Amino acid sequence: MATAPHAPYPPLGTHWDGLTVLARGANRVCAADPDDAAHCLKFELAPGERTRTGLRARLRRALARHWPALGENATELRAWRRLHARLGDSLDDWLAPCRGIVATRWGPGLRCALIREADGSPARSLYAHLFEGSRFGAPSLCAAVDAIERRLLAHDVPLFDLNAGNFVVTGVDAKPRLVCVDAKSTLDGKEILPFSRWSRRLMHRKIRRRAERLRQRIRAALADASPPH
Repeated sequence: MATAPHAPYPPLGTHWDGLTVLARGANRVCAADPDDAAHCLKFELAPGERTRTGLRARLRRALARHWPALGENATELRAWRRLHARLGDSLDDWLAPCRGIVATRWGPGLRCALIREADGSPARSLYAHLFEGSRFGAPSLCAAVDAIERRLLAHDVPLFDLNAGNFVVTGVDAKPRLVCVDAKSTLDGKEILPFSRWSRRLMHRKIRRRAERLRQRIRAALADASPPH
């Protein structure tokens, strides 16, 4: 089994007690929605629970505490709404729908559709499949990346943050399917001048490059894994 590529996250505070945490990232935690089993809730983490970042990211986080519209949840909701307005319900095949930001006793949370396996269990992230065990092999997971890449290119979607934590894996037998659970990068990139969003040629080149990098990471992570049974 390959070693996970990042250091452990800072511990979560006791203010999250009562939530069933499904996943957590550098900036947010995803939990089961206690009021609706068909959905999950994403919460932005407190400053001490987030990973260390560069100056630009720290500045954005600080601004978001005063202007919530700059936060990760609001950005993701805007990104999903913009894509849905352009692509319609076909988007649901590969991007988890966002319903809106709701008030909870843990603070505001972004309510999203919870992607599930055929047996009803929450779908695990691609990251979990790579570093915590998977019934799928590298060739089938890479084929699932191919399918996502084709959709992005066909519809000119500037989804550049193709990392394993931003996708969950569902599907049956030897045919996994990837569903993106975070489309923030279609609006919020790291480029000061987003030429790769303005130019279709540069956009496609970057999508292909990021998709190939994800396939390489899948192959590297599962290189020593036992074949699925």
